[in-house]
Amino acid sequence: MSLCIVIPMKDPRQSKSRLSCVLDNTERQSLALNLFQNTLTFLNRHFPQVAILVVTPAKSIAAIATDYGCQVLLESSAKGLNNALSCAAAECMTLNYSSQLVLPADIVTLDVAEFSLLLNCPRETPSVVICPAVDGGTNALISTPPNVIPFSYGANSSGSHYQSAKRAKVARQFINLDKLALDLDNPSDLQRLGSRLVAQLKNNTQSSYLHYPKVLNSSVHKDLAV
Repeated sequence: MSLCIVIPMKDPRQSKSRLSCVLDNTERQSLALNLFQNTLTFLNRHFPQVAILVVTPAKSIAAIATDYGCQVLLESSAKGLNNALSCAAAECMTLNYSSQLVLPADIVTLDVAEFSLLLNCPRETPSVVICPAVDGGTNALISTPPNVIPFSYGANSSGSHYQSAKRAKVARQFINLDKLALDLDNPSDLQRLGSRLVAQLKNNTQSSYLHYPKVLNSSVHKDLAV
């Protein structure tokens, strides 16, 4: 079955607000941007055969994504993660992908073996595969077809997605992947990483980020009036 990886990405200026007590604005922007670029680099290097769709309200992020060869859905305004993913699912259906894998851009350690297990996890049609985060969130979600359940990202979303699949009477399963379960949202997440890695992620990348073009060629993205 054909699969598209969907990566939602905020404007870095609005990212990682829960870290504001320990990181300043520039550090949070750099952190979000570095994690996003690390994710795209990982996928390009190890899984170049898999399509990637980035959904974002930021034209600068869209331009970065196209530099990595990704397809882009450019939101006209940010109206929340669940709305963005619903639009992405509709686009994946239009493009005839049988499955959609939602992957956040803030997984610190992406592992080739783990990600291969996720991509090759047997799945029925229709079905949902959920990789829970350590805090009960959803750090990977494969939906077949892409719009098989509504998206319920937020507190304890892994349970919400499972219950949605149960109500829809579609096959559902959890897949537990240790590294993929660890994202970077809270100050406690920074503490477990160690100072050296945190310093690398906070490294200022704003000069290059701010100089990305603000207007994209219409052949490489699609505007969303959402």
